[in-house]
Amino acid sequence: MTDGHDLDKAQEISEIRTVIQDVRDLPTLPSIAVEIRRLVDDPNSNISNMVEVVDQDMALTSRILRIANSAYYGIPRKIDNLKMAMVILGIREVVNLVTSISVLRMFQDQHTDDNFNLPEFWRHSALCAELTVGLYKGLGIALPSSAYIAGLLHDIGKMVLNQYFPDYQNASMQYAEENNLRIVEAEVKVLGIDHGHIGSWLTKRWNIPEEIIGAIAQHHIRPPDSSRYGLPAIIDWADRLFYIIDKNSLNESFEVLKNNSQWEAWRDKDVHSTKKILDILYKKWERSLTLIELIK
Repeated sequence: MTDGHDLDKAQEISEIRTVIQDVRDLPTLPSIAVEIRRLVDDPNSNISNMVEVVDQDMALTSRILRIANSAYYGIPRKIDNLKMAMVILGIREVVNLVTSISVLRMFQDQHTDDNFNLPEFWRHSALCAELTVGLYKGLGIALPSSAYIAGLLHDIGKMVLNQYFPDYQNASMQYAEENNLRIVEAEVKVLGIDHGHIGSWLTKRWNIPEEIIGAIAQHHIRPPDSSRYGLPAIIDWADRLFYIIDKNSLNESFEVLKNNSQWEAWRDKDVHSTKKILDILYKKWERSLTLIELIK
């Protein structure tokens, strides 16, 4: 038998889904970011196809070349066109730059207040994208092409809550604080659904790969039979590790993880040690902080 509280939650979930399906001014992932990702996964595409897409946006192209010629990469020769950038820096690196710059543009128009710090939201998103990539490297697992953008967009549902349902978001934050819970746990208690699933409803409108949509939906709450090292699980740990690395030195983070039974149960001890994984993640972290400043 369903009680009134469950009915209220069902109504709230239905309301959120309706807004996401019907409202026209929800954030939209720029078409260039979508198309460049599609080309990366298309075996029949080539560098020239990708350059043609990105070159449609002169401001985006200019920013990519400025970053490519910065001290961040330290390339001794001047990179004066996108094709050259893709050859020297690598296609994946340039595509990640295109994605990051495009997503930052999308974030810039969003509302910010005391409960939603937009610069910090962007910082968390960008760093989690790098940590996602770093975890694949640290665990010795092949990196899927969708890993970076899935990590970058994993919390997009929080933006939807902030923009259109601030009362729900505030209630969840208050419940988390009062009951010493993670925000995802509080969202489920208050709303009956978490920001991951809300984010997946939004990204379904963007015509991006199902692998990314599924990773966003399940990066906190997954079916019992889901892959141990699947993309949702990797992003979940990237998200957890963000809060550990953000306030601890490498050695301090090692001590935290050494005593974390969930981490020990998840990590494959036969692949790499925790310290080696952390070393990779800290290098990714420092590099990403520099890149964030350049992209802004």
